Amino acid sequence: MRRLVPSAVALAALAGAALVAAPAGAIRGIEGLFNHGAAPIDVGPTPAGLAALDAEACASCHADVAEEWRGSMHRAAWTDPVFQAAFVREPLEACRNCHAPQRAPGAEPSGLAAHDGVTCATCHVRDGEVLSTGEGRGAPHPVRRVPELGASEYCAGCHQFDFPAERGAARGHPPTDEPMQDTYEEWALSDAARDGVQCQGCHMPRVTDASGRTHRSHRFLGVRDEAFLRSAVHVEAAARRDGSEVVVTLRLVPGATGHAFPTGDLFRRGELRAWVDADRPEVVALAREFRDEPERMPDGSMAFVRRERGDSRVPPPGFGAPRAYELRFTTDADEVSWSLDHLLMPSPMAASQGFSQARVRRVLWAGSVHVTGEVTR
Repeated sequence: MRRLVPSAVALAALAGAALVAAPAGAIRGIEGLFNHGAAPIDVGPTPAGLAALDAEACASCHADVAEEWRGSMHRAAWTDPVFQAAFVREPLEACRNCHAPQRAPGAEPSGLAAHDGVTCATCHVRDGEVLSTGEGRGAPHPVRRVPELGASEYCAGCHQFDFPAERGAARGHPPTDEPMQDTYEEWALSDAARDGVQCQGCHMPRVTDASGRTHRSHRFLGVRDEAFLRSAVHVEAAARRDGSEVVVTLRLVPGATGHAFPTGDLFRRGELRAWVDADRPEVVALAREFRDEPERMPDGSMAFVRRERGDSRVPPPGFGAPRAYELRFTTDADEVSWSLDHLLMPSPMAASQGFSQARVRRVLWAGSVHVTGEVTR
């Protein structure tokens, strides 16, 4: 799955999906709230009735939500060790702006901006008002109703963006129209968008607190949740003998997901592994691949531009057929083992940064298949 569609067609698809899938009025009112990492986010003054703009100020009334957020990747957006290791490899300004969005412009993230990462105010405060999907009756602060908070378009402001300019590297890169993160576009072309299933429906499911009230979970389900990851893709395995070889067919079927598997950060990848000898597995990487291509810039100069040259990830339901791979082994064994793993970063990179495989690799599905039989996991 290389670029899902060319850029111009993608924009049309995004607009179409938004018009079909978003709540009434959700196409208006969010312009300017996010900037795809172009700059830190200025949330404006502290709304009247709030003591401060940090999460603890919100926790006095929203204790359950604040506790969910404390355990989320939004909270650890800047401090997460795996992110920090990746940031060392590509210390882009856009990364600072997205992972510590309330830092002072031009400054390194510090204090609450670093500690809180993507915090309550990042999404919910603008210009002295608290943004909410509801009317906020009885709230001790001004509330502006923004139905788009419940629509995928709201997430796109941070989870869909092109490669920014990269300065200070050996060759550097100009800004480009090549998506660095493509999650929203993937969603827009999936069955989830056509069925009106928003990002929030999966990543922020409704939960009930001790008082019986419901709200959308702010745990932001994702790569830290094994069951959630497992639900995104399933593996069908079969094996047959072909002369002196055993041919193993592994078919990856998308499950309950609205985007490719894996998605998001470029360092994430899937690995499909099969082996007779555990020390010598056959490995298929599920990832986007890029190359630096020389291109002429508008001013006539030449520069290296990052272009996608391959995408072996599992496409979302509704976009293409499930992926199938045949792996061959010269063996007389009657059984072959296999696994599907999710990696936060490639193994060589993890080793260079001092991370163990246990820290960056999660085995989602594993099993074995008899050469004359077939199993599904």
